[in-house]
Amino acid sequence: MSSINEKLQRKLDLLDVGRKLVGLIDEFIEEYPDPYVLARKHAADILLERTGKAVDPRYVWWHQFTTASSSPRSFTGWVHSGPPQKSMRFTELVAQRFELPFQDATDELDVYGGFYKEGPLARYFDESNEVPMLPSDVQKDFWSLNFAEVYRARVTRFWSQHAVTFRVLAKINLLGECAKAVLARRITEVDGATLRNMVIPALEAGELPSLPQLQSNHPSDSLAVKAYELGNIESACFFTFGSGAGRVLLYLPWAEEAIQGFETELAMARWLRQQLRDDTTMAAFLAAAVLDPGEQAEVSNVQAVLQSIANSRSDQAALALLHFKCVSVSDDFFVHVTRQACSDMERSAAAMLDNATLRKAMWSGYLSAFLSVFAGFAPLGGPMSLALLGAALGRLGLSVDAAVHATSEEARKSALRQAMLDCLFAALNLTEIGFQSTFASMAYDAPFHETTASFTRWQVSRDPYSQLAGRETNQLIEGEVVTSGRLSGVRVDGMGNCWVEIDGFTYRVRYSHELSTWLVVPLDDPFAMGPLRPVRLKDEGGWQLLVPPALEGENPPAVAGMINETSQFWDDYMATHVAQSKKISAQARARQKKLLENQSIPILGVNEVPTEDKNGIYCVTVGERLEYTYREPDGQYTNELIRYYTDEASSINDVLREGVHKYTDSVAYLNDLADTLEKLPKNNAVTLYRGGHGGRGTSGQHFRSGQLRVGDVLINTDLTSWTENPFIVRHFAAARHLDSSGWSSAFDDSSVVFELRAHCYQSGIPISAFSLYWDEAETLFLPGHYFRIDKLTQVYGEHYRFIQVSLSQVAKPVSGPLYDFRTGALFDKAAFVERVKSTELADRFFSR
Repeated sequence: MSSINEKLQRKLDLLDVGRKLVGLIDEFIEEYPDPYVLARKHAADILLERTGKAVDPRYVWWHQFTTASSSPRSFTGWVHSGPPQKSMRFTELVAQRFELPFQDATDELDVYGGFYKEGPLARYFDESNEVPMLPSDVQKDFWSLNFAEVYRARVTRFWSQHAVTFRVLAKINLLGECAKAVLARRITEVDGATLRNMVIPALEAGELPSLPQLQSNHPSDSLAVKAYELGNIESACFFTFGSGAGRVLLYLPWAEEAIQGFETELAMARWLRQQLRDDTTMAAFLAAAVLDPGEQAEVSNVQAVLQSIANSRSDQAALALLHFKCVSVSDDFFVHVTRQACSDMERSAAAMLDNATLRKAMWSGYLSAFLSVFAGFAPLGGPMSLALLGAALGRLGLSVDAAVHATSEEARKSALRQAMLDCLFAALNLTEIGFQSTFASMAYDAPFHETTASFTRWQVSRDPYSQLAGRETNQLIEGEVVTSGRLSGVRVDGMGNCWVEIDGFTYRVRYSHELSTWLVVPLDDPFAMGPLRPVRLKDEGGWQLLVPPALEGENPPAVAGMINETSQFWDDYMATHVAQSKKISAQARARQKKLLENQSIPILGVNEVPTEDKNGIYCVTVGERLEYTYREPDGQYTNELIRYYTDEASSINDVLREGVHKYTDSVAYLNDLADTLEKLPKNNAVTLYRGGHGGRGTSGQHFRSGQLRVGDVLINTDLTSWTENPFIVRHFAAARHLDSSGWSSAFDDSSVVFELRAHCYQSGIPISAFSLYWDEAETLFLPGHYFRIDKLTQVYGEHYRFIQVSLSQVAKPVSGPLYDFRTGALFDKAAFVERVKSTELADRFFSR
């Protein structure tokens, strides 16, 4: 067997263990009781309950005023003008509550306060920008919620369920840092063996640890473990592991170079003394040692200790001070650090004010105007707790202040996951494997439908070529076909990519560790989300494609010229899974935000406020031009033009579709919107979906009837919205009905789902970072783009049926008819001009 094949076999074996550990990491991060995430969830729940819409809480403001005017047009009956006395975003209000004088005076709450879609810079606060909720109703929700008590319960439940996982991840982190330190020659091979023995007795370098081994406790007396507590709280900043021969290993979990080796304790003291004379290093030690950066007394105390070490008269004096601040760890090191992390989080949770404390404060009158609940709360626990898992703030690219005040939990969790995976990668020695795909295989977050699939009843496809159309390669793949193990029957090329042959055509495959099965995947993106296409090797050789079985009972009537097929993918995504849908949308928003990081987008300073254009739209001035896209100090992106488009009240697509002009400046707005959208990055890395049915004006009937066929070209004449979250499609592809059991979806002959496969389009503009409804994971196309129909399929399941229209974006055809994307009618530019009342706007979109 070639060295490439041997490495690939080794990679698969390592990933069997690694993928299980990745699952632990993902579960741990998902369940970690981040108080901001919890507050945001409750804020979103209240908004959905009170407004019936899934509004992003960061776009909802609470404003408090000193005056009010009555108005029959507003939801509360009151309007306000001028700057508010106090303002905060709704998520912050969930934790901080209303100002103390309002806790009993609920009538005044509705008069002098309100919820709005605009921040404190708005000129007016009335029916044009209000969020229809009564503050007194929201106050009842707050009393019912008891946020602090809910958070403390979450903390207790988390540690009862995940303490073992924390220990496992702390062990992985130490193994990973050990491997890095040996490779960098900061410690010796003997040091490395000693540390591995502390994690798992007799674990050899390069040996694969099993999950049961990592879950077991292995107390060791071969090393003297000391914890260094620099403040008044029993929380260590760093640790040392000492051998009987006097050699000392210093463990700084939060540092980039986490493990250092020294011949003696005195040598370690000398090194620390020198390091702490550097301001940057001093700040890093201080950040790791202080649980709550808002506790100034504790910060000053720790800073004084660190400064004393740096300014010691001698190395011996520094060592004496270190001895004074250290305690011996007598039990298992990993049990100890888990207990410390738990105590840190419980200490923070105990500082939150619950309803009982708030009521007592109301009676006593000693509570300050606002309850600063979030002061001191790092969003994923204390800095040291993160560092013990390989996710020090420095590695996450976050300062302590940014970690405390950041509001993008997807970005925080993504950075945390990446840092922890980096340590896992090192701990399993995957760097030796070499393939570029190795880290991607480890880091791959398998989608919902892959983790839950079962192929027990799947059948051999009768027409694999049609069902795999577009997946075959035209290139000659060099490399030998492996004849044993999991790679049996698979051809491996020089890059470690895997290929199989089905009926004379060659397809790229990847191995799914979740399913223990080979899957046919896109040529350029083996981890792209999409339907599963499993293959199996026949006993006599040769590969077969497996497909879902037909439904038992009556199937929908066949449609001329279309394939009839069931779909495990759509079986999963046409069902309701709220948590899974939120996860996909959060991942989509994080992905879309990352696209903005490389753009030259203006950033507001901490005390800087945006300006307004002539129409009162917020923007920033760059030179002599106005920019509507900018980043706020907390890292959130803002574009008021896009936010307004996503607000259903704007009805801006009514102008393009029906010629209904709700406002006189709609054409000017559309031009401004197009200008700002065209400056944003385009991206085609993911598959997009769009649902429709007759009741929404986008019908599949003209595909079902044969009016539109494969090869025809569609042109979009509106702002065309797509989603990268397939769970969203059902809400648009079916009519919704409210009955005694709640909302239900009804599919009919007009139900249609459009699909734009990844890399088959060029003009999509991701806008989730700016949307009121971020969970729609939206990508937007301006009018005037062309889409060729590549495939038409009737897809059906037990509770759904629709026509699936697979498209690819193309250049403007030289000749031939063009059909309106929404209606299926022949495109008529003159009719578009009549609707928008602007030849210039029509020329802008349709002269491409």
